[in-house]
Order: sequence, then structure tokens, then C-alpha cells
Amino acid sequence: MTNHTDTTGARDAAAVTAASPDDAEADTTGTRAVSIDDVRAAQARIKPHLHRTPLIHSQTLSRMTHTDLWLKAEVFQKTGSFKTRGALNAVLQLTPEQRTRGVVTISAGNHGQGLAFAASMVGARCVVFMPAHAIPTKVEAIKGYGAECRFAPSMELVFPAMETYQKEHGLTYVPPFSDPAIIAGQGTVGLEILEDLPDVEAVVVPVGGGGLLAGIALAVKSQNPDVRVIGVEPEGACAVSQSLKTGQLVTLKHIDTVADGLAAPFAGEESQAIIERYADDVVLVNDDEIVNALRLILERTKIVVEPSGAAGVAALLSGKAGVPQGAKTVAILSGGNVDRETLKSLL
Repeated sequence: MTNHTDTTGARDAAAVTAASPDDAEADTTGTRAVSIDDVRAAQARIKPHLHRTPLIHSQTLSRMTHTDLWLKAEVFQKTGSFKTRGALNAVLQLTPEQRTRGVVTISAGNHGQGLAFAASMVGARCVVFMPAHAIPTKVEAIKGYGAECRFAPSMELVFPAMETYQKEHGLTYVPPFSDPAIIAGQGTVGLEILEDLPDVEAVVVPVGGGGLLAGIALAVKSQNPDVRVIGVEPEGACAVSQSLKTGQLVTLKHIDTVADGLAAPFAGEESQAIIERYADDVVLVNDDEIVNALRLILERTKIVVEPSGAAGVAALLSGKAGVPQGAKTVAILSGGNVDRETLKSLL
């Protein structure tokens, strides 16, 4: 099932300040800088509440990608994706007043689930604004964690609707990707990779808005600059790579991808600045390559991923990731929240 979204006029996700992260210096771009110390603090903060996801080696996929391939299985994280890391890191830093008022966000599903879970841990109200075409199982999962879902006809209208509601009700906006607390939380994936596989040579990361890529690139490159970190976007939703190319934050006018979790309509200031500094490359894959990778992951590893979670493996199978032959490589399986009907249609 392909996601077709008109996003003309969508707002920058960094336009509203989120939770209150630890103080950090602003960098030369005027954004709030995120440091490796912030990522380590996030790890200590969220570790007691989340799973330590495994690194899984695949001989078959190693042979097919001409690498020594390991899979970081964020599909086994609480709520089924990495998004819970950043959301929990942000929520655990809310002031008592912010917790009392509650939190709000925009999401295609996974960030909404992560924030709903995090808010339930501290007893805070959570409201998630979503496009009307959001996958029903993701909507039900968000509600299952006690959050309220509200809808806009298209992604074009999701952010303005959320922003109006947020101001009216005094809720704290927790962005899906471009926020220091979110980036630091997602960076804990990179810390775990280096702890479990110290001699890793390349890390391949699915990219939506860029929070996961920013966090992993920062965490990995700060400790070992020789590791290549490559982001992977769908051809039909490539705000991050277009922003890198133009040197300006891009808002997409149209989105068309099977990977709904990577369908971010814009790039954010904080995440983009870190990607520009630390990531080695961002490459594009098409929907056929993503679906092929999803099928192979299921067949060869018995792990169910959503299309978004298969993007990194797709870039390796196609050779687009540019990883040297035989390199010890980690691909992030970023999420596994695919509904049965979509999975049936893809298989």
C-alpha cells in the first residue's frame, strides 16, 4: 500500500520547542547542539525502562550484500520501533508543570506510539495528530497506550492543526525527529552498536526526518570517526537528501512511498545540522528495492519488519550504500509495525 501525500506548506518540525532537555550550547548555526555526553546521559536515563535490542548476524544476507552483515533489531524495542528511545528521553525531562499539562505531537504512527508509551509512564496526557490515511493498527496501538488520536485530511494540514491545538491547551510539543532530546535518545542505538560490535566498519540507517541518522552518526563518529555512517531514504520521500543538496531545509510538495514511517514531509534544523556534520552519505532506494528487502529479511531471518525498517538492507542489496566488500556492517531494522493487510499485499 503506497502512501500518497500532498505536503505543500507543511511546517518545520523544529518550529515549536519540545521538552526541556539538559542545557546545551548553541552551535554556529544557532541550533541547540547535541553532544556525545547528551547521548550518554540519555542512555543512563532510558536504559532502566527499555529493551537492549540484539545484533543479529545473517550469513545469507551477508553473502547477498557482499558484507559481513549484522542487523540491529529495533523491531524488538518496546512499541516496535526505535522511536520510544527519543520520546522517553524527552518525556523524562519534562518539568512537573509540563507533565501536568500533557504532550502533543505529529506522527505517521511510530513516534506517536513511542510518545504515548512514554507519557503513560509518567501519567501525562498525550495527543497525537495524524494524517487521515494513517495505518489503522498504528492508530489502535497509540490509543492502546492511553493517548488520544486526532486527524487531519492530509499531511499538509496535520502540523497547523496540531499547532493550533497545542497553543489552545498549553501542551508541550515533542517533535518526531528534530529536537535535541529526541536526537540524543535515538543516538543510544549507536552507543549499543559500538558496545556490542566495537570493530564495526559501516552503519546503514533508514531516514525519515533524520533524527535516527543524526543521533547514530553523532554517537558513532564521536567515538570512531573511521566508521562510515550512511543514511537511506525512499526516492518518493527524500527531504533530508534534498536539503543536503540545496543547503536549505526542504519541504516536499508530494510524497509517494510504501515506507510510511519514512514519509517525513520536511527536514528539521537540529537534525539536519548534525547530519551535515557527521553522516558520510544519504542514498536513495525505490519502493521495489524496499519490498524486496522486506521479503528477504522475513524469509532469511524470520524477522517481520515494516517497509521503513527494510530500507537499510535495501541499500546494501542494491549496492547503493557504497559499503566496501567484506566490511563489517550494521543495518538498522528500525521498526516492525506493519499491519497484516499491508504485509499480505507486499508478500
